[in-house]
Amino acid sequence: MKELLGKNRLMVFTLLAYALVFALAPPLFWDALENTWMYVREMLEILPAVFVLTGLITVWVPPRVIIDNFGGSSGLRGKLISVLIGSVSAGPIYAAFPFTHSLLHKGASLANVVIMISAWAVVKLPMLIVESRFLGIHFTAVRFLFTVPAILAIGAMVGARTSREGVMAVGPVDESPVDTHGYLREVLTGVNCGACGYASCSEFARALHRGDADIDECNLADEETKEKVRHMLRIG
Repeated sequence: MKELLGKNRLMVFTLLAYALVFALAPPLFWDALENTWMYVREMLEILPAVFVLTGLITVWVPPRVIIDNFGGSSGLRGKLISVLIGSVSAGPIYAAFPFTHSLLHKGASLANVVIMISAWAVVKLPMLIVESRFLGIHFTAVRFLFTVPAILAIGAMVGARTSREGVMAVGPVDESPVDTHGYLREVLTGVNCGACGYASCSEFARALHRGDADIDECNLADEETKEKVRHMLRIG
């Protein structure tokens, strides 16, 4: 029981706070309960669609697509795509977490995930439209021009100072791990030249996956491909 309470401290504290308010100020309790139900109802309307989208990404989108566009080797292009996706998103910020969690486990870099969540929170298009209506287009434009570089800088700092593997280690266990071997087999040249010492690129991919080979043994892979393979081996 003690361990259960320890894991759910926030929930226990919240329930005790509600009980205290109910005892001291019943009208305030009912107002709080009404507001709570409003937010719960909003979550019930939004999260099912988010979970469906997350599931589709997990099942249908190959790891190579995620790594090429959001991985550590995606460079400035990956960061700008992350800002774009966060900017055109709809729904409250909590909807971003299951979505970006799926991207992280498919090979996205921590920096790009932070950038996407940040853009989702402060520069998404629906919010900019409302902001410009009430505060003016000039204010909105200036804030946007200052905010986007700040988001990119925050993402870069988090990516440089925080280990992606460390973040994933403290999170929930992913029941659908990245298909590392499938990605390696897909990203290699496929000419089956045998110069690496293996009969085919597929066998070489299996050796890379096991740790028995090094990507530098492939004479036909360019530096971009080698960097993608190294990144995949680090997260796989």
